[in-house]
Amino acid sequence: MKLTDVVIDYGSSRIGPVDADVPAGTVTVLQGASGSGKTSLCLAMTGFLTPSSGQVDGDLGVLVPQNPREWLNPRHTVAEVIEHTWTVRGAGGAIGAERGREAAGTAGDDRRLEALLDRALLGPELAHHRCGELSGGQAARVCIARALASGIDTIVCDEPTAALDSSNAARIAWLINDLAEAGKTLVWATHDRDLVAAADVSYSFITL
Repeated sequence: MKLTDVVIDYGSSRIGPVDADVPAGTVTVLQGASGSGKTSLCLAMTGFLTPSSGQVDGDLGVLVPQNPREWLNPRHTVAEVIEHTWTVRGAGGAIGAERGREAAGTAGDDRRLEALLDRALLGPELAHHRCGELSGGQAARVCIARALASGIDTIVCDEPTAALDSSNAARIAWLINDLAEAGKTLVWATHDRDLVAAADVSYSFITL
């Protein structure tokens, strides 16, 4: 993914211009103070927001939102969230369906579902829990599992450790490292430099 002269103009505030490359198979850390525009840029890199000017080239990423509970239907079970993602990706065309199958298998295969949850550091018992019952850390990892189920290679994480305790934050950081080592492309928006410093994979920076 490549960002060229990306500007997001809200009238009262303006973000950019941003020029940046997001190398495949690595972690790119998006850093900046609160209010600097990290969330807006994450939304632009995932197609939820159209920049005022400039362009985002390459395949868009899939979003892991900052407030996962706001993006998960509290009445749906974790299994339903994943199965819906497989269904949507399958309806999106042959490439999307094939990537989805490679990522997680068919929606009816409980063993593949368990494998996907395990990859996101979630136990199989959570498959039938409703999203409204999840803790903040569990909800964040369900959003990562949903991103994996999409089969999209670039995962954009908008402050995934925000409001998490140190133990859950460390799990998310470890998971980001693990996914990058497996060949995924990660964008990690965060203001926690200590957590980034503990990363074991190569990473670059976009600073706002």
